[in-house]
Amino acid sequence: MSDIARAVEGVAVGVGTALTDALHGTTRWLVERWDAEQTTWVRRRSGLAAPAGADFARLGVRPYATSEVMGNLITNNGWTRLMNLLTNQGGTQALDATHVRIGVGNSNTAEAYTDTDLAAAAGASNRYFQPVSGAGTLGTRTLSFAATFGTADGNFAWNEFGLDITSGTAAGGTTVGATLFNRKAGIAQGTKASGQTWTATATLTFT
Repeated sequence: MSDIARAVEGVAVGVGTALTDALHGTTRWLVERWDAEQTTWVRRRSGLAAPAGADFARLGVRPYATSEVMGNLITNNGWTRLMNLLTNQGGTQALDATHVRIGVGNSNTAEAYTDTDLAAAAGASNRYFQPVSGAGTLGTRTLSFAATFGTADGNFAWNEFGLDITSGTAAGGTTVGATLFNRKAGIAQGTKASGQTWTATATLTFT
């Protein structure tokens, strides 16, 4: 009888470990930066008032600086949203181009599972959420979103990232949407200045 009990306990532990590993998710944040002179040139050549990162690439204008940050914390509300979508719970907005935004803020307050917003103070001089520029790109166990912060958006020190999901059609703004999906603080990406164009790409990896 004792041998059987030990065998059952071993199976239970093994299943628990597998589920924990399966729910692990992290994010690679990529920031590309173009200065005011580059932005002005691309505006003139493209005829676009607010060129996106893809427009700079199309015209062969490389960013003056690129950096990466690894890691994030998927919030309690973020995991709940994933599970609702997985189990087809009604009334839940998907992670798509219509509803997802990338948010940046100037706070270094550490992330927590209970986060429902960025930690930066209210107002456009401290935080900004920008709609993503297209549908999420699916890869092998990855999902990527990109957003372009134009000359007047996000002009402050970039110290935190987060993806949010809006209940209606996403628009740029300073107020968090219905769900803060994830958050990463202490990113120290420098200060975006007026006239510059920066892009942020979030690539989520699930293992």
